[in-house]
Amino acid sequence: MRDTVNVIAVANSIGLAANDRGEITGTIDEEIVLGALSTLATSHPGHDELFTEAALRVELARSAGVEQRDANSVFNRSGTPRTVQLRYRSEMAEVFTDLAIDIGLRNAETLADTTA
Repeated sequence: MRDTVNVIAVANSIGLAANDRGEITGTIDEEIVLGALSTLATSHPGHDELFTEAALRVELARSAGVEQRDANSVFNRSGTPRTVQLRYRSEMAEVFTDLAIDIGLRNAETLADTTA
């Protein structure tokens, strides 16, 4: 259960939380999503294939456009011009929800397999 909550907390921390009407709207930088998955993967050993699958889903998701960021843009921390691949927040939230469910199910199976 704790692992599932952790996945959802990370999703919320990167802006994949629903608004007051229960909707998730807008776009998000693909690199932010992949970075969050990478961080989660290191703190959840034994679930590597689930995180690999989640990252693949992010990369194969519908494009929400590409954004060119100027070197001195407040949204560009690198200081050099760069291209940002955007994804739909609602689809990225689904990736994290499915990941939380998969980890939760796997942990439940592990608990069920232990003999007293």
